[in-house]
Amino acid sequence: MIFVLTFFFFFFFNTYICLDENINNNQLIPFIQETIATQPVRTDPDDPAIWIHPNQPELSLIIATDKTARIGGLYVFDLDGKILQHIENIDRPNNVDVEYGFKINETYSIDLVVLTERLQRRLRMFSININNRQLYELTGQNTNVFINSSGDHAAPMGLALYKRIDEGKIYAIVSRKSGPSHNYLGQYELIWNGQSIDLKFIRYFGDFQGDEIESIVVDDQLGFVYYSDESYGIRKYNVDPQTNQTQQIGFINTTNLWQGDSEGLALYKTSDKHGYLIITDQIINGSIVHIYERQGTNSYIKSIKTRADKTDGIEATSSLLNKNFPRGLLIVMNGIEKNFLLYDWRNIENEIIFVKNNVHSSQLNFIYFILELCCISTSFFY
Repeated sequence: MIFVLTFFFFFFFNTYICLDENINNNQLIPFIQETIATQPVRTDPDDPAIWIHPNQPELSLIIATDKTARIGGLYVFDLDGKILQHIENIDRPNNVDVEYGFKINETYSIDLVVLTERLQRRLRMFSININNRQLYELTGQNTNVFINSSGDHAAPMGLALYKRIDEGKIYAIVSRKSGPSHNYLGQYELIWNGQSIDLKFIRYFGDFQGDEIESIVVDDQLGFVYYSDESYGIRKYNVDPQTNQTQQIGFINTTNLWQGDSEGLALYKTSDKHGYLIITDQIINGSIVHIYERQGTNSYIKSIKTRADKTDGIEATSSLLNKNFPRGLLIVMNGIEKNFLLYDWRNIENEIIFVKNNVHSSQLNFIYFILELCCISTSFFY
């Protein structure tokens, strides 16, 4: 009798509780349509970022890279996907990120756009003018990275910005085209020199085992950095250098269940401590977005299919932007059309709610089943 009860316990546990764990089952992955597609870039889109206007969120900007060598560029779009500004002749730009409140002095601060310029082995910095929504360059003379390395070991690719909440210092976390199995990433503090922005080296950290590391995202509030060790997994570290903690503290395995490379990373924050970690599965004509919990051990929630082609970079925000994006949006790079697709978060949220409701219902059904089984067992023995 005990054997029979044990069998039914595990059978119904797997049936009712362990739902939707196989993220590679295409039949179970819903498709969502984008709300807006941006105008195309010239050659080869790569990574988007978003800047939220402090007073008029409908005037927020999407900032993205065109990663061509020598004639690459930085594009600025409005929320309708129209090009507002094109900064040309950037030598192989890859990743771009935005951070707010970089201190010029005790009374004045600016919002920043920072990107990697791979073939010049440096970072480029721009300020955002909130009045005309134009970018102005502030790159200093000392913005080279990995200066003690050569070749691809000195060529920056991935980038994410980190702001220490307690003191306001801003750091760049930078990956390279190729590198060692340990200390693959560099962390640099952004320093105002009176006229422009320079870099101050802080530390190297991070293990490497896959193909390359490009996508990085930082959780300022929780103090974590995630990066995609492609064809291997997503690694999680403490991002604050003052903790002196350099060991990996979390990992998401992407070797078995994914169809393509784990490329883009983004965070959708529902509060200071909760939200979602979003990861893209790079697939021709149909990249998949995998959604995990932001908090805790980053449990898997749901996968969603898009029409985006061979997606590299993504970005997300939960800010109310306009009537099209009242709960924020997800930006997904689309290779075949050389543009970026903007997804209304409400459509993604509906899929997340559907999963959570199903899991909750299944858990209740499981509890009812166990109670009923206990009643049957009691009747059997008495």
